[in-house]
Amino acid sequence: MVASSEVTVLASESNDDGAKLLAIFILGLGSLVCGLIPVYWTKQQSRPTLITVLLCFGAGVLLATALVHMLPEVRLLLPKYAEVIFCVGYFLIYAVDEFVHLCPSGGAGVSSAIGWGRLNCCSGESVSLINRSNSIAASHTEIENAEAPTDSGSDTPGPTGTFSLLLALCVHSLLEGLAIGVQNSSAKVLLLLGAVSAHKFVVAFCLGVEVSSHQLQHGGRRQSSIVQIVIFSLGSVCGIAIGMALDGLDDTFNRVVIPVLQAVAGGTLLYVTVSEVLPRERGKRKPGEVVGSWQLLAVIAGFIVMTFLSMAISEQ
Repeated sequence: MVASSEVTVLASESNDDGAKLLAIFILGLGSLVCGLIPVYWTKQQSRPTLITVLLCFGAGVLLATALVHMLPEVRLLLPKYAEVIFCVGYFLIYAVDEFVHLCPSGGAGVSSAIGWGRLNCCSGESVSLINRSNSIAASHTEIENAEAPTDSGSDTPGPTGTFSLLLALCVHSLLEGLAIGVQNSSAKVLLLLGAVSAHKFVVAFCLGVEVSSHQLQHGGRRQSSIVQIVIFSLGSVCGIAIGMALDGLDDTFNRVVIPVLQAVAGGTLLYVTVSEVLPRERGKRKPGEVVGSWQLLAVIAGFIVMTFLSMAISEQ
């Protein structure tokens, strides 16, 4: 009887590990493919309206991810402090963003007083102004243009925008993978796999649109976008592997540390969405054009899609 019981336990553990390995494969490969689709898309610069609509759709997805998906999960375990810790994540990235803008760029004159995010978008205008005229009036105009907000500045994401977005999504993916890795039955593993895949692939596509758009605006290399998508794809994979390696997590870790990390990541997503992505895309509007209406509809559509997926997940 004892031997039979041991065999049953070993067979159950083997099935659990097989389900978790399947989850690693599906989440890793699926996120990678969905994230790389926008990166290898056709020339996006020839379709600026389509790209801004997709980015606004992604902003709606991220907004719902933070407020509808992540915040309620944190509130279940930390009902008194969920919103406070959530706001801590928001202000943390806000402070980092301001600190980066205050750091001198190493240039001389007016350029040294401009944050890193403003420097790149203004340098091209400065050079063109100098080439047009060497007069005192042109120099004065150059200084004014460098110090004043410009339309091109609104098209450029903040220096911490893409990094903060990638970091928050990676933390969220890691925690979701950890939740899968600590399950003790293959049925629970497969159930969580379906729930996580339902929204993770959508988020991966939106992240791919964001990083590829950033690459085109700054003339970066495609390899950089690929690396970011790979890092995001490895988030859930690493989480599942860590969960499998740990025989049993401490109750304090499950009820305190994980919700705190989840709340901070949610606040980070909220800041990137409302303070980076949406202001940048809305700055691309021009008087008399209907791009703003399409952007609004795209944000609402992304929010609705992610809200529907989150509610479907919570009902399972």
